[in-house]
Amino acid sequence: MIQSNHRVANWTLILAVAGLMLASPASARAQFGKWIKKAQDMANSKQAKQAKDVVGAFQPMTADQEAELGRGVAARIIGHYHVYNDAALTEYVNLVGATVAEQAPPREGISYHFAVLDSDWVNAFSTPGGYIFITRGALALCDDESELAGVLGHEVAHVTGKHVVNIVENDRKKRVGKEVGSDYAQKGPGFAKYLAEVGVNLATNALFKDGLPAVDEYNADKDGVIYAHAAGYPADGLERFLVKLDQSRSTVGVSVMEHTHPPVVDRNERIQQEIASKNWQDADRPKLADRYMAAVAVLKPKT
Repeated sequence: MIQSNHRVANWTLILAVAGLMLASPASARAQFGKWIKKAQDMANSKQAKQAKDVVGAFQPMTADQEAELGRGVAARIIGHYHVYNDAALTEYVNLVGATVAEQAPPREGISYHFAVLDSDWVNAFSTPGGYIFITRGALALCDDESELAGVLGHEVAHVTGKHVVNIVENDRKKRVGKEVGSDYAQKGPGFAKYLAEVGVNLATNALFKDGLPAVDEYNADKDGVIYAHAAGYPADGLERFLVKLDQSRSTVGVSVMEHTHPPVVDRNERIQQEIASKNWQDADRPKLADRYMAAVAVLKPKT
């Protein structure tokens, strides 16, 4: 194994000075003593930093680190899709999203921000740190506010479940564990370095390309339904949205969401089981279709 140049240099200095001391009288030992201590301190401090960095890689991501990761991923999403700039529509989506997010378990240091993406693709994203996006295409597919609440509840649940965070944390642990003696580890696998080199790419690929584990999607469906229902909406909003998503394949083709999520039939079966297990009686709850259509009217083509 090739050692770090810094480590080799430190021990070379110690050995060289020690050799001089053996060949020198007591006065020389006193003269070089401070350099021996300095060399030892340098070696010890670097080793301590390496140990601290390795241990740090196995600690849960802090809220600030999660937010930093989320901002990096959000920037990628915005760069790819661009934000739909309509203040009234953005405020409406944020009000619905915030109402649903208030029903989720609070996470210290994490707040939620919602935005509309300027894309016809039917999709929604959530990044670590609480940055949540929904496309114009997904809004157009919704028929009422309860469906929007179901979709946003699903995305909030990804944040509360730390689903993307878990992928990044597990990758970092594996990377550091394999490379403890490598140049990567000895330079310090601090979060900023990992984030710049790997973290944002990994998190972005999980959303755009690879998808999350199916169990995470099923759990986000279940918890999202719970959040939306607790906010006062009928519990089947997400289920109705997913039915239309599945039916839309014949007209718009397979959506990005279907590439990264389990089959709709499996998701809705589990949602129905969750609703039945809760014995919720909410058929009379308003779906708020009129309010929703008024809010999203700006998306319809002008005639």
